[in-house]
Amino acid sequence: MGVSRLKRLISILIIGILILSGLGAASTINENTFNLKTEKKQLIFSKPDIKDEGEYITLNLKEAMTFLLDSGKPLLPVVSQVFTYTFKTKITNVEVIFSKPKTLVLSKEIKPASEPIILDIELQKTNKIEKNINIYESEEIYPSNTFSYLVGAGLANDEHVIYLAIKCYPIRYSPAKNTIYYSENAEIIISYEEPANPIIFSEDYDLVIISPSEFSEEIQPLIEHKNSFGVNTLLVTTESIYSQYSGFDEVEKIKYFIKDSLETYGNEYVLLIGGVEKLPIRTTWFFQRHHDHYWNESILTDLYYADIYDEYTNFCSWDSNNNNLYGEIYYNVPGVNDTVDLYADVNIGRIPCVNNKDLRNVVNKIIRYETYTNSENWFNNIILIGGDTFPGWNGYEGEQKNKVTEQIMSDFIPTRLWTSDGTFSARAFNKALAKGAGFVDYSGHGYEIGISTHPPNSNRWIGYYFFNLFFASNGYKLPVIFFDACLTEKLDFTFSEFLNYILPFNFNQDSSLKTSGISNFQKPWTTSSISEKQIPVFGWSFVKKKHGGAIATIGATREAFTHVDETGVYGGAGYLSIKFFNAHWTCETVGKMLTKAQNDYINLAWKDYFTIEEFIIVGDPSLKVGGY
Repeated sequence: MGVSRLKRLISILIIGILILSGLGAASTINENTFNLKTEKKQLIFSKPDIKDEGEYITLNLKEAMTFLLDSGKPLLPVVSQVFTYTFKTKITNVEVIFSKPKTLVLSKEIKPASEPIILDIELQKTNKIEKNINIYESEEIYPSNTFSYLVGAGLANDEHVIYLAIKCYPIRYSPAKNTIYYSENAEIIISYEEPANPIIFSEDYDLVIISPSEFSEEIQPLIEHKNSFGVNTLLVTTESIYSQYSGFDEVEKIKYFIKDSLETYGNEYVLLIGGVEKLPIRTTWFFQRHHDHYWNESILTDLYYADIYDEYTNFCSWDSNNNNLYGEIYYNVPGVNDTVDLYADVNIGRIPCVNNKDLRNVVNKIIRYETYTNSENWFNNIILIGGDTFPGWNGYEGEQKNKVTEQIMSDFIPTRLWTSDGTFSARAFNKALAKGAGFVDYSGHGYEIGISTHPPNSNRWIGYYFFNLFFASNGYKLPVIFFDACLTEKLDFTFSEFLNYILPFNFNQDSSLKTSGISNFQKPWTTSSISEKQIPVFGWSFVKKKHGGAIATIGATREAFTHVDETGVYGGAGYLSIKFFNAHWTCETVGKMLTKAQNDYINLAWKDYFTIEEFIIVGDPSLKVGGY
């Protein structure tokens, strides 16, 4: 071992000992005294906008950002208001007092919300909307309450805060009477207890890297690079964490360490280095029913590590019923939900490498990107890829989503790769990558091995797969890619699952994928040990590619859901993607962009646990978008 290498390893060990011995100091702070305060806000609502949709009518309000999206129930506009308070603030009471409602008898029923649609290749069917008969045959007013709210602890403008998100329902509906009741104004009254001596988080470190010790030497150039740009960086090994912390499993031990790190060093970012077999990830559990359709799903999420505090600023375990099943959520089926705050308290990302070679490639790409990209014109390009996601529905959903992104990213020069005009192909995508682009926005179907979508009203597939990436020659012109799609970051992708894709089919850019990965998984081709070996998933393959690919990707670890119809995207993966690109104008790093997108989604729409949890960053969360 060389002297310089020995010195670096010794310094890492010393730092690990110092941080582990010093952590937890913030938890000894005496309880604050609180000041009682009240905040009021006046709201004014426009007159409901009524639109005839044929069988139904739809309602909208100028002030509404989204809708009530309970499948089968009336689609009603929601007016959201978001308040932030000093960390440790206690919300004691929330009131929303509406003016006396006016009544209006409608000529047709209000359109029911569609069920969330899986962006899965087997779902090629007509958009069928099923009414909840119990609701539509009742005179009871829907929704039963005039408002709802949620409280959580998270990040806002780099500060730890308490969020209060209030959802107001100025239009309510009696389906059997076919009558709406709408108010013209309301007053919000919030009572809260603010700490007299707010906690001030340290700013000793900006980035904490957690990694197995086997990657320590490869990480050192990244630490030196980050420090040279004023991003104070600390490496702590998983071995030291496991030996010093208690928890149900290794995942919980790491989360307890991250909590102590925040409270001792105030780091904004956590970079996890290692595939899920090297550095574990949390599995959470979902049980859902929409009409007669049931989904029981476990997903992988790194958000577990980032969601440190609950609304009371206590440790958020994600296992509030202590049954060792984390993040349990039951929707329209019996069961007790775990308490999951969802708001991230630190910006998190992962480099899921399993060997030193791939890590060296990624570290080199990060250093080159942050050092040189700022002066390059290619960064001002954006690639927009979409098609007819659901043939037979009104419109070309992927392209419509691209248009929203293009409007948001109006300062970027767009390259549209669409199936409607024949411009999307694997070759065209590689050609666009070679020219360089700061971002790629893809909206359509996704798999562990690629992406694909449809030409207009066609069941034919046009896609981009693993092997097409071999021909990507964009060098260090590296985009950030958001995959509004399924499975592109399924970090537990195995060799047997890969075989289930490639053996039955002869792939090319126009291949027809007749069955999904899900159904294929039920008939593995082999039971040998190699069959369960994990292999790089599509999004990670982009990031680890040497001299090309992407600098970071954001995608789903499982099937992605969306709420979409001919009038627009209301929720799910597409909505999160829109919020991600919105965040570019106020956030300087990719980690902050995703955190803000998640927070905006929660605050303005609803607690869509599945979508918020499954989308992760493959890459460095502290990556300075566009370089220094």
